[in-house]
Order: sequence, then C-alpha cells, then structure tokens
Amino acid sequence: MKRFLIVLGGDAPPPDFLRETAAHCDYVLCADKGLEAAFAAGIPVDEALGDFDSASKETVAEMRRRGIPNTVYPSVKDDTDGMACTRIAIQKGAEEVWFVGACGGRIDHYVAGFQLLVFCEKHGARARIAEPDMEIFAVQGEQVICGKKGELLSVIQMTEDCVISERGVFYPLDRHAMEWGVPLGVSNVLTEDTARITVHSGWALIVHYFHS
Repeated sequence: MKRFLIVLGGDAPPPDFLRETAAHCDYVLCADKGLEAAFAAGIPVDEALGDFDSASKETVAEMRRRGIPNTVYPSVKDDTDGMACTRIAIQKGAEEVWFVGACGGRIDHYVAGFQLLVFCEKHGARARIAEPDMEIFAVQGEQVICGKKGELLSVIQMTEDCVISERGVFYPLDRHAMEWGVPLGVSNVLTEDTARITVHSGWALIVHYFHS
C-alpha cells in the first residue's frame, strides 16, 4: 500500500510521535511550516509545498540546502497549502493518506481538515488525521476502529442525510437516520477492543480518543 504522510502547519506533533508515524509511511510531504516539525523530528522529507509565509527563513534556507524538491505557490491562491499537498498525494497514486499537525486551535482549520479527509476518500485513498491522543476519519461506508474498552468515540453527522450503524459501543445504533442539528453520536464509549461504524448514507466524522 502506498501511504503518504502530510505534515501540516498546525500544532507541531511531538518529535517521537512524528518519527514513529513517518516510519510507517512511504512518502513524506510537508506543507509550509510543517517543514519545521519534520526537521525537528529528523524525518526525511520527500517534497515540500506551499507559499512559505509561515515557515521561518532559516527553515526555507535549510530546505534548499538539502535539495528537497519543492513548489512555491503565490500567497494569493485558491488552495490551502494542505490542499495543494493533498492534490499531489492523490496525483502520485496515494492509497492511504495520514495527516499530522492538522490541529492548532482554530475551528476553521479543524473543519478544513475534515474537508481534506473527504477529498482523499472521494478520490480512492483512505485517510486519517493522526495525533498522539486521537485519530479522526471522514467516513462514507464502513470504518473499523481498533482501540481499547473504555476509550471515547464520537461519530458526528456531517451531512443532512446520514444513516449510521454502530457496533461495539455503549450506545449502539442500527441504521439510525440522524436528525440534522442533533449531535447524538458525541462521547460514545468502546465496550470492545474493536468497534464497527457503518455510514449507510451521507458522511460522518469519527473521532477516536486513546487512553493515555
């Protein structure tokens, strides 16, 4: 499986976590300031993209010194740096995409991260946002969650038409037509080490929090 890691410019993940995640990926793309996190963790970078308005001058100079392939976009553009990286990953045949550094305190960035997940899934690549304490998926169809009993799992309706089944959780559902505007699926709990979420129609956002 061709797995891409996209390092975004949100809160930098801990270096140990980034190194461990990169070890499971075949290709590393950095979006702008994501380069700083990659350099701090000492992971190899295959390509960097962005307008480089948030990465430091020293980071950009180091990128060029190392000869990392890069594309510099104008600051006035339609795509975010993360979207540009995602398009490249899909064009290069990604079968799976992992995003890190996607969370950074701005709610619009969280929603934009969900959009990147949907874009990957719609173009045939399984996708997740990976953080030390959680993983996030956009799902249309089935998603198996592997975790531990007692961990939190939220399944959030993201389209008006959304029918969901949930197994292996405290509050199971069987082809339940979610009511738009009612956050029914928040803060469920795993009752088994494996949960199975099926989104029969529409899209849902799955947030799985790990035990510390």
